[in-house]
Amino acid sequence: MTNRPITASKVRSADSPNHADLPPNFPAEQMQVEVAQTISKIKRLPFAKIGFTLSLIASVGAGVFLGRIVPINALDWSGLLTGRKPEEVLMEGLGRKLEKPYQILVMGVDRVLDAPVGSPEAFNGRSDSMLLVRFDPSDRSVNILSIPRDTQVPIPNYGVTKINAANVYGGAELAKTTVSEKLNGVEIDRYVRLDTSGLSALVDAVGGVEVNVPKRMKYVDKTQKLNINLYPGLQTLNGEQAEGFARFRYDEEGDIGRIKRQQVVLKALKAKLAHPSSILHLPDLINVMQKHVDSNLSFDEIMAIVTFSLSLKPEQIQSTSLKGRPSEPNEFRFSYWIASPDDVDRSITGIFKTKLSPNPQ
Repeated sequence: MTNRPITASKVRSADSPNHADLPPNFPAEQMQVEVAQTISKIKRLPFAKIGFTLSLIASVGAGVFLGRIVPINALDWSGLLTGRKPEEVLMEGLGRKLEKPYQILVMGVDRVLDAPVGSPEAFNGRSDSMLLVRFDPSDRSVNILSIPRDTQVPIPNYGVTKINAANVYGGAELAKTTVSEKLNGVEIDRYVRLDTSGLSALVDAVGGVEVNVPKRMKYVDKTQKLNINLYPGLQTLNGEQAEGFARFRYDEEGDIGRIKRQQVVLKALKAKLAHPSSILHLPDLINVMQKHVDSNLSFDEIMAIVTFSLSLKPEQIQSTSLKGRPSEPNEFRFSYWIASPDDVDRSITGIFKTKLSPNPQ
């Protein structure tokens, strides 16, 4: 396991010929005028690709907002003139560039109700979902491995149990160690824990996500505060509905079906965040992260991840589940997902970096 920092650097330097050459004490008001005039000129150019995004940027509200959070000389104005995608220019201005591959353990956890909101202890509930994600800028890919929460694992001092208990017994560090040992020494650089209400808040922050609900879903769980009541068809789900869709597991596919639905919601959320208008949701998104996310990622690392991920095409993101089998009815006292060493090998070989295989490709 490594704790090295993820390398993140400014996408473009201030002395790049693609940036506006501004004096150090350039007045803010005049800067805004110059930006408005530049955008106005760009809007008159016959570049169809710029279209909606430049209209959004040119609006007064968005223009002022962007001027506050994005340094003017961080935007590639010349690139816009020569046909670069505006959303790429905006994301580069906002973020950092991912310099090397790394792997993150992402957990959706049940919040500990008697712990202060936002405290580390509040995130020490059972992990309702668990994903190992590899971001690789060398081939511009993201690989996501879903780990069933019922996966059988040995946890030191606690015996054989389900993998979702590791976060309860020892927080994120024990969860990382347990996952790494189960997955043949896979390296985990960072972790992210999102409480159960975080997904709902995130979806609401971006105005909902479009999902094709495959069948009628109805279930009430008072202990988990779930009231799932969905009808089939393509529709825009709000936060509560999206959370219910992702967590529903009372069908013939059980936990595996739930994992598939989680992946559907994640892809829909990624598509929504990739839209240029998502920049207007930044204040709400930051507020969600402060309340519902616990991570050892730095701000620069987060921005590098966001910048990298939102510029990817759907075919560059691959999702799979940990191979294995459900336990037999009378095989154990509890039901488990049984993943043998061979199952693990088939799930991670050539995709994820381990201590024994530093180069997965």
